[in-house]
Amino acid sequence: MKIIRGVSAIPQDIIRPVVTIGNFDGVHIGHQELLNRVIKRSNEINGTSVVITFDPHPLKVLRPEKAPRLLTSLQERLTIFQSFGIKVVICIDFTKKFAEQTPEEFIKEILVEKLSTKGIVIGYNYTFGKDKKGNIELLKEKGKEFGYDVEVLEPVETNNQKISSSGIREHLSKGAVDKAKEILGRYYSIEGIVTPGHHRGMGLGYPTANIYTIDEAIPKEGIYAVKVEHGNETIDGACYIGTQPTFAGDKVCVEVHLFNFNGTLYHEHLKILFVKMIREEMKFDDRESLIVQIRNDVEKAKEILS
Repeated sequence: MKIIRGVSAIPQDIIRPVVTIGNFDGVHIGHQELLNRVIKRSNEINGTSVVITFDPHPLKVLRPEKAPRLLTSLQERLTIFQSFGIKVVICIDFTKKFAEQTPEEFIKEILVEKLSTKGIVIGYNYTFGKDKKGNIELLKEKGKEFGYDVEVLEPVETNNQKISSSGIREHLSKGAVDKAKEILGRYYSIEGIVTPGHHRGMGLGYPTANIYTIDEAIPKEGIYAVKVEHGNETIDGACYIGTQPTFAGDKVCVEVHLFNFNGTLYHEHLKILFVKMIREEMKFDDRESLIVQIRNDVEKAKEILS
């Protein structure tokens, strides 16, 4: 897969591009259907499947106070695009200057003059350009003028609910990671580097890896059954997210206890895949009560993962 950063870097030699456009936060099953349609259409005309996406998220530039907590980093989005078979990703640097571009300018300067687009596959509610004045009707109208066709993907639903990134965030805020999985088509995950912690888990008989992550959408505080990717292996475990109220903590931390693992993980990269919430965070009166609960949590996690 070829990755192009910035409009000025778009080459003139992309063969018969079929394009989809969006932020693709989460790359959920609705987004995945767009990717599949783009690939299908590009194959039909012996063309090239192209994704146009933006970094940072437009709201982080235009209305930072309204910007959502992102479900996927740019790198994770790129990895998923590649796994689906997308040939080219154009990552546009979203700036206030770019946001001033009118819909007509975006179509003419990028889709037509830069790309010579032959087809566009887009979601039913897509808007673009300054003040979001561009819409599907304009894309179709200009398509007749410039010689590209437009395919519109109707809403994708699961359990009679429209698929959306905001819906995923809502599930995560409630700890419903299993419901988030239904929309994502995969386990929700966060990743990061193992850093030294307070070693409380080891003192309680359940050593944990303390994760430093820059991922934004962290599930609700509590205990989760998880699978952890470490290098080429996947290990079952239990993950704690919270402030450690029993020890008067005040900063949210992410710690994971790996089953049947003996080794040192400091400075190693881990990816935590959330399978199911076991319980919400609790404060315990004494160390012994906490140990009993941790033991029960671990057994419950093993039962879920089995």
